[in-house]
Amino acid sequence: MSGKSALIVVDLQNDFCEPDGSLAVKDSPAIVGIINNLKGSGKFDFCVLTCDWHPVDHCSFAANHPGQNAFTEIILEHSGTKQMLWPVHCLSHSVGAAFHPKMTRSASDIIVQKGMDKTVDSYSGFGSPPEDTGLDKILKEKGVKTVYCVGLAMDYCVGSTALDAARLGYETFVIEDAVRGVFPEGSQKMCAQLKEAGIRLVESSSVLSVTERKGCCRS
Repeated sequence: MSGKSALIVVDLQNDFCEPDGSLAVKDSPAIVGIINNLKGSGKFDFCVLTCDWHPVDHCSFAANHPGQNAFTEIILEHSGTKQMLWPVHCLSHSVGAAFHPKMTRSASDIIVQKGMDKTVDSYSGFGSPPEDTGLDKILKEKGVKTVYCVGLAMDYCVGSTALDAARLGYETFVIEDAVRGVFPEGSQKMCAQLKEAGIRLVESSSVLSVTERKGCCRS
């Protein structure tokens, strides 16, 4: 597929990272260096950083559902949808919502916030109705045709972002060694969904071995 490419780094935020994150994903620090190598490779025209940016009364927080515990599913009364409950995480403007301090940053990084609507848990970087993060519009305006997804967590936000990207017509890849998941079984199930949707799972080495350099994503 011709056109420009984007690296989408999903939710590489303090609260999702060991050792101190409130919703830390196992082995999460191991992907930071890989993502830095990808960001600095010059292989992508654009780099997007998505981030959870929740209000304190967000529907996904177990603390907002008296008598309920984190890591259990409920049905939300206002929408009738299933919702996994999580510990409080990534409150807007908090230290936990900040990007991992060892992730290389660039002035050209495009930041996309999600999960700001308290009524819906937008796992996807594109948002979940009624929330629209504007990511699709941004990518289309920039002529992006191909996206590569990395970050946290494979079984939720990375996978959901990739599925939405494919649904919206982008050639979509997930870089397997640059993701980690919350639940092993959930990650395996997500991998199956991605493959069924025509999304290719690749290793960073294969991406970095491509000779073409775009140059816009270097720090």
